[in-house]
Amino acid sequence: MTTARMIVLLVALGFALLSKAVGAQVDLEGYRPSAIEIMSLPKFCWGEFHGSKFKGPEYAIPSDTCRGMNHYCPGLVLLGRSRRSVDDRTRRGNLRRAEDQVGYAVRALEKYPRCPIRGEILQTYQIIERELSLTR
Repeated sequence: MTTARMIVLLVALGFALLSKAVGAQVDLEGYRPSAIEIMSLPKFCWGEFHGSKFKGPEYAIPSDTCRGMNHYCPGLVLLGRSRRSVDDRTRRGNLRRAEDQVGYAVRALEKYPRCPIRGEILQTYQIIERELSLTR
């Protein structure tokens, strides 16, 4: 076995083990984001899914400036899943669930106009709406 193949195998094994450990700890809205899904999210979501391991200002959005992060981050996971879906039915289902989650965050932000990621949340919601309009 070549060194490159060995490295790829070890990295895959590491992600599989980490994913299994994360899956045992995380269960939001009846689904379990994998370690790879979590790591692909903005850092402020890492604390949402793995609060005990990721502490500090870069891993959270203060609740006195924003609300709905507990819905926005799962919405991002669902948006990512929709993009990786191989069939239209699964894609649309994930987009609808993402719309529900991110929509909740959008409504929660109505009372928090100074949320530092408000624009990002609103843009994500628009992206979900556009992608939903393109599915059957």
